[in-house]
Amino acid sequence: MRSGAASSKLETLREAISEIDQRHAEGENGFFADDTSDAPTAATGAASGSVQTSASEEISSFANALSFDDDDGDGPEDFDAAYKKAKKTAMNMLAMRDHASGELRDKLLKRDFLPAAVDELIAKLQKSRLLNDEEFAHRYVRAHRERRKLSRSALKRELNKKGLPAEIVSDAVEDVDGEDDLARQVAEKKAASTRGLDHDVRERRILGMLARRGFASSVCLKVTREVLAED
Repeated sequence: MRSGAASSKLETLREAISEIDQRHAEGENGFFADDTSDAPTAATGAASGSVQTSASEEISSFANALSFDDDDGDGPEDFDAAYKKAKKTAMNMLAMRDHASGELRDKLLKRDFLPAAVDELIAKLQKSRLLNDEEFAHRYVRAHRERRKLSRSALKRELNKKGLPAEIVSDAVEDVDGEDDLARQVAEKKAASTRGLDHDVRERRILGMLARRGFASSVCLKVTREVLAED
């Protein structure tokens, strides 16, 4: 739609420029302000003024032709169409997995959906509880604590990346405990996969794994030494 209007306007511009060039080539005095022809008589001066006025009108039309802002670009039909497309995309995303409100908004905006349509859609999804940041945060913590063995600090970092409010993040990780036990599970698994390697190499790899999972340095050192001593 917009590209077609732009092409039409560019064609109008080209035709007008061609007409101006032709008139100037045919020697119409006074067509341009810096024309160096002889001073016009009263009659020719009037004609020249008429041509200059015509030129001004042509130039004015050029400016209009260069504008690609269609008046109907922000009409209600465009908003409704954008909203429907954003809704369809959002529902497909939610069907695949849960999303935080901020995360879903960012994804839709990156696809160049109309911001106003996205904001209205997010508000309606929240009202219908298809988007619920509190529930999302708690589900995320439970799932990733169990599956990925992430520490409290790592879970907090991941939730912050989702664009969740600080108070929701804090509440979701507040009851997370058993850091030492979880760290031991991670360390034991890594120790089993590094048997036969030099002790220092095993220690570095276990420490690195625990650090990447977000465990505190004191927990990393304590658990690593205990696991290697028992292995």
